[in-house]
Amino acid sequence: MTTLTVHDIEGFRRSAAMAPLSKDETARILDACDRLVRERARIANVLAGLPTSFGAVRAALNELQTLVGER
Repeated sequence: MTTLTVHDIEGFRRSAAMAPLSKDETARILDACDRLVRERARIANVLAGLPTSFGAVRAALNELQTLVGER
C-alpha cells in the first residue's frame, strides 16, 4: 500500500464534499492514519530518549531517519 500524499488528501476532501467515500477509499485513509499515528509514537519515543552526548544523539537521528524513510 502506498503512502497518501497531500494531493490525495485534498482529493478525498473534495470527493467527500460531493458524495460519501467508497469502502476502499475509507480503508485506505484509515490505514494511512494508523501508520502515521504509529510512526509518530515511535518518533516521540526516540526524541524522549535523546541523551546529552553527541554520539548518542547521532544514533537517535539515524534511527529517526530510518523511521521516516520506511515506506
